[in-house]
Parts: sequence; structure tokens; C-alpha cells
Amino acid sequence: MKARISTGAYQELSLSAALECVSRVSDSAEVLSEGRHSLLIPENVEVLQTFKLKYTVHGAVSGVNIASLDPGVRSSSVALHKREIALSAKVGASLYVVHPGYLGWSFQAFRTTKALERSLEELKAAEIEYGIRVALENLPKCPWPFFSSPGLDLKGLGIALDVGHANTCGLLNAFLTRPEVVHVHLHDNKGRRDDHLAIGQGNVDFGPVLEMISARKITAVLEHNSEMAVMESIKALRVFETMQKRFIQSVIPTAWRWPTNAGSSPLDTGCKCLRPSGIMVR
Repeated sequence: MKARISTGAYQELSLSAALECVSRVSDSAEVLSEGRHSLLIPENVEVLQTFKLKYTVHGAVSGVNIASLDPGVRSSSVALHKREIALSAKVGASLYVVHPGYLGWSFQAFRTTKALERSLEELKAAEIEYGIRVALENLPKCPWPFFSSPGLDLKGLGIALDVGHANTCGLLNAFLTRPEVVHVHLHDNKGRRDDHLAIGQGNVDFGPVLEMISARKITAVLEHNSEMAVMESIKALRVFETMQKRFIQSVIPTAWRWPTNAGSSPLDTGCKCLRPSGIMVR
């Protein structure tokens, strides 16, 4: 699997320099629209159009709360996302990721959820208007964020499954079963903090995750805070793919292997009996 690389690993660089780094190891990037990489900076839109990369965009996070009980904050947050969705469509991005906001007071959970649902409806309208998929990202275990567990009414949006976030909540398997998952953020942790470690440095079981990505043919992004972690994760993914191939070769005699000209193999149609499910990269 050739994963996209988040520009979040290169936030200290200009967007042009960050994309140059990404292009050396991948043909796809996820632009973290924050700080120097914000799509709201006109020059950055021009920069994105000069590279021959496939894009997804992670919407702004700082100062944004689409679940706010303050009508002004909520509406301005949605408006900012709409501007970025329009710009994402302009540069040819296939998907836009948005955070669900956060809860200010536990006793206001019902009203805050209603505010969030209204925002999701508006973002769904933007998805239709600009022809770009919008996906809501699940957040890590914490007293204040929304959508750390499945069950939220997404109003027709997809899920950007953040594997590390789900692991901090002990709910990765629950999220993997959700049909709304259309995009995945890959990083590791040990279940306690949102560390964004390289794959293999925590306790996430990536076997089922990578199988799901392959089966659904959805986009996946290495989301790390440093280039070193990105490179370690690329190595780990290569190791995993090698392990998969060796497993398949060891359990399927040559005479049984699916002919390359015979269409889809049982391995591509939901048959798990021949898959190395549960393998953890270490």
C-alpha cells in the first residue's frame, strides 16, 4: 500500500518545500491547512497547482468549533470550512477532513450535539455544491471532544477514521465495522496518549486496518509530526506487505493460486480464511 503523506510532518517548512519532500516518497499528499500550509493563503493554492500530486485536505483546526453554542463562532467556523472546501475542489482534492468541534460543558451535551448536527448538514450541502467528499474525523479520548466513539448522526458525511485516536478510546474495532469510513489516518500509540508514533512503535493492530483499506480501496494517510516518523512508517508498511505475501505463498500451493487473468481473487472478495489477519508490525 502506498500511503499519502500529511504535510503536518513538515510544518516548519513552506508548503512548496513540504510538498517537495512528500513527492520524493509518495505520489499523494494530505495538506494540513494550518499555519504556513493554510489554503487561505493565496500563494499556497498556486503552489498546489504546480505539483503533480494527488491531494486530500485536512481542514483548519485552530480556533474552529463547528459544535459551538455561540451562533457566531459556529457559523464562522462553518464558513471557514466552506471556503477551504471550495479551494480544495479548485486544486483537485478528492476529500476534505473536518474535526467535529468540542464540548464546553457536559451539561450542555444535548444542545451542543444539535449545534454540531446543524453544522454537518451545512457541510453536506457544501460537499454536494463543490463535488468533493467531506469526512468527519473521530477524536481521541478526552473529556471535551465529540465523536470519540461511533454513533453520531453524520448527516450523510463520511468518516475519516483516525486509527491512533480510536486506539486511545479502545474502539478501533468498532470503527472498522462502520460502512461510512472513507478515509484513514495512520499512526501508532500505546493506548494512553495521542502520540502519533510511527507504525510499529505502539500497540495498534494494523492487520485488520490495512485489510479494510485494501478491501474498500479507500485513501490512507501517514499522519506524523516528523519526517523521521514518516520514514519509519513507510518501512513498517513494506515489512507488513512482505509478511502478507509470504503468508499467502506459504498457505496456497502454486497450483491453487488465482490466475492473474481470471478476475477477482477470493482474497479480494471478503474471504478472510487465507489472510494474515491480526499481524502486528513490530
